[in-house]
Amino acid sequence: MRKRLFFIVLVLVSAALSMSAQRPQVNMMELKRMAEEGDTAAQYQLAYCYDRGWGMKKDVALAAKWYEVAALRGHAESQNSLGNCYLLGDGVAQNDSLAAYWFEQAARQGHAAAQYSIGVSLLFGRGVARDERQAVRWFRQAAAQDDADSQYNLGWCLETGTGVEKDERKAVFWYTEAARQGMPQAQYNLALCAHEGRGMEKDLKAYIFWLEQAAQRHDEKAIEALATAYEQGIGVKPNMKKAQKLRKKSKTTN
Repeated sequence: MRKRLFFIVLVLVSAALSMSAQRPQVNMMELKRMAEEGDTAAQYQLAYCYDRGWGMKKDVALAAKWYEVAALRGHAESQNSLGNCYLLGDGVAQNDSLAAYWFEQAARQGHAAAQYSIGVSLLFGRGVARDERQAVRWFRQAAAQDDADSQYNLGWCLETGTGVEKDERKAVFWYTEAARQGMPQAQYNLALCAHEGRGMEKDLKAYIFWLEQAAQRHDEKAIEALATAYEQGIGVKPNMKKAQKLRKKSKTTN
């Protein structure tokens, strides 16, 4: 079973970190007035409303425009969102270099999602010169802010010695942090560490526990590994019916 590297192509979700999950109750005319008068927070909120189609017709081009207005004024959330626009080509021409530029601007202000994104850009050389050590530096900063994606990526870098000295125990620590936040990829990798005794004592109970956690979140490799465990009695009593049920469930969810 091979451990996997997990890097998300970031979508425009980071804006939701600073706004309510529910649709904001705002007077759109008043919001536009405030944005046009230079209120940075209003500019960001207006962009977000255009982005989501809240209170107005969805318009990603206008969203990008207002994100840029606020980004140029140093608004970190807008800088990160504008980076996402350039990364995906939403409302602007796709441009990896500009995406990386705006991610870094927000990252330097401590924005965790942007720190993750510039880390990914640096790791793959997407829009910037490839620099694994700098990627790890940004992952560390975001991981310290409980960003699960960065915790996972930092764990992978530590396990594989990518951009940092290899340290399997520290890798397990960061996999655990991400796994506790519900990231199935981290849960699966942590299960493999427990099974193989990598960075921790071999622990088949932990192996099954983390496979079950990842399987509940529809991780295909975790489901297959768990089914195999029930077939062969690895950490559990053999149970062919449960193995078959797991595989059947996997097929129906794919």
